Amino acid sequence: MRQLLRLRVPLGFLFAGWYLAVARPSSPRVFLVACVLVATGCLLRSWAAGYILKGKRVAVGGPYAYVRNPLYVGSFILGLGFCAALWRWPLPWPSLAVALGFLLVFGVIYRAKAVAEEQELALVLGDAYRAYAVQVPPFLPTRGRVIKGAQQRFSWELHRRNREYQCILGSFALLGVLFLRWKFA
Repeated sequence: MRQLLRLRVPLGFLFAGWYLAVARPSSPRVFLVACVLVATGCLLRSWAAGYILKGKRVAVGGPYAYVRNPLYVGSFILGLGFCAALWRWPLPWPSLAVALGFLLVFGVIYRAKAVAEEQELALVLGDAYRAYAVQVPPFLPTRGRVIKGAQQRFSWELHRRNREYQCILGSFALLGVLFLRWKFA
């Protein structure tokens, strides 16, 4: 599993290159849907980044009151947005391959990453994390707001320290490339 997790970043760059080779939004409506999904994913990741103090405490505020892995949920929504940018009917093979590749790679790698992180957090943070993990679902907020009265507040300092601005800048740069391809294709 460690080898798979080490491949996460190189695979991400390889996937991004493949995506850029085939990505061509088909219409303003498709591009708008993609933008909304990408912005939603970025907002969720940004919200989560303002609460997480990695390896130091159990994050229970903000989106962590609903799911244990809001950064990954945000990444999934963001990825769906970029896949949506490829939508047209009939769906050409390269676009379908990108979408299926995203779902497969995300499902395998991020699930493995979440499991590895949760094992490490249980070791480092002990009973506090184990109690949290029993109460809060990993990816889908199936039980409504789970943690009530959490004293944690959003911190712009944590957001900055977690470098979430890089995700935002990269995502909107890629949307800019997609816009130019659509507009001038």
